[in-house]
Amino acid sequence: MPFMHGSMPLRRTFFYLQQGKIKFRDTVHVFSLGFNRNPTPEQAGARDFVYWHWAQLQYHNPKVQLVKHVDKVITPFARAYLEDGREVLFDLENLKREEIEETLAKTLGKTELVERRERLESIAKLNPADFGSKNERQCICEVQGQHPCTSLLRAPKCVTGKWRWNHNLI
Repeated sequence: MPFMHGSMPLRRTFFYLQQGKIKFRDTVHVFSLGFNRNPTPEQAGARDFVYWHWAQLQYHNPKVQLVKHVDKVITPFARAYLEDGREVLFDLENLKREEIEETLAKTLGKTELVERRERLESIAKLNPADFGSKNERQCICEVQGQHPCTSLLRAPKCVTGKWRWNHNLI
């Protein structure tokens, strides 16, 4: 099977997508990267970055538009368009793919503190369908259209589970 050779099977795994380090801040709306497919040795870092990290960028930043400019530029570059209309431009010539990843993570990426806070907020986020003492509603009977609590109003025998309409079954 030809698709199982080389680095392609590795890049198609879910585990590989989760390993990406770059998670853009919420202010980044568009990220574009220009590179050449047949670069000079000084420009190979941008092509390698796209090959190894583009899918990870797409996975970790679903709300960011990612654009590739392939074979349309002379020198490799990266440009980020921010929420307030500003642009951040990076010159990627003479940089290796690891250096490009570090640069983007430091300038456009979220900090460790922000990532940890967002992770904790997602864990603590309350679901409106939950019931109990720590949630908005104590009991399901507080929702309109539901049966009232059996402590307040006696439930019909057919709802209690102790009553059978056909006693001849057992």
